[in-house]
Amino acid sequence: MEGLLLFAVSLLSLGAIYAILCLALNLEAGGAGLWDLGIVSFFGIGAYTYALLTAPAAEPHQNYLLGLGLSPVVGLAGAAVTGAITALLIGLPTLRLKREYFLITTLAFAEVLRQVFANEDWLTNGVAGIYGLEQPFRDVLTPSTLPYAFLVIILASLAIVYWLVAKVSGDGFGRALKALRENEPLAMTAGIYPFSHYLRVFMLAGALSGVAGAYYVWYNTLVVPGQFSSNVTFFVWTALIIGGLGNNRGALVGGFLFVVMHDALRFIQASSDMALFLSSLRTVMIGAALILILRFRPSGLLPERPARIAVGGR
Repeated sequence: MEGLLLFAVSLLSLGAIYAILCLALNLEAGGAGLWDLGIVSFFGIGAYTYALLTAPAAEPHQNYLLGLGLSPVVGLAGAAVTGAITALLIGLPTLRLKREYFLITTLAFAEVLRQVFANEDWLTNGVAGIYGLEQPFRDVLTPSTLPYAFLVIILASLAIVYWLVAKVSGDGFGRALKALRENEPLAMTAGIYPFSHYLRVFMLAGALSGVAGAYYVWYNTLVVPGQFSSNVTFFVWTALIIGGLGNNRGALVGGFLFVVMHDALRFIQASSDMALFLSSLRTVMIGAALILILRFRPSGLLPERPARIAVGGR
């Protein structure tokens, strides 16, 4: 029973991390129509920034930059800042491109960045990654209570991110983004400048994804390049489509539901042959769920609702 409870806590924690990523992607894709295929870039940058800031100095058999041993709060802040800066550097040359070229460019940058993580040994310890990272509060909490403490912290962070994304989506800036999404030339005639709006929302999504990356390191206690393949981007897109593109509540539901479908079978005790079958079955389940949702609810489980405009003070 205790093992099942810890497994449920682990699933909820991972689901919250993916929900933050879904909210970040929904902000730029669902709100502004920026079809980003490189959100894993910011996720990875945030993870490595957190690791390099909070990890102890490298041992003789390791080789990575910094290793400052700073507090988790500094690591989270650093992850958010580097995520935003990375989005700025990517966005400046790419956000003026048309949609399909923007898709290709962001996907290519994500792969280039993963190769940097894997090959620059002096910076990230190469394919071996950075491991043996201690979870925060280990000195004041027992190992049995650490997963529950992490769940509370990540859920609180998710609530803050949800509030922030909802606030941005609902104010004048969010309405301007939706106007650009629906009809960019018409929005420009109303004095809405696409590039500045796109760049700001792109940087905000990058910062939130960087925070999710930091929590992912906290969750795994290690960071390796293989964690940041393009699969992560497609997983987040799948989760967002399942939940409902353009709806923040749909992003929440999609993130948790995807993790449940993807990882729930891991708790089953099985032989090596059966484990291989279950791994394949997991992919089939996700594909079947996506096909059914696209067939019967093409806008997702919780589709975007049309905005209500008050008329005559009512």
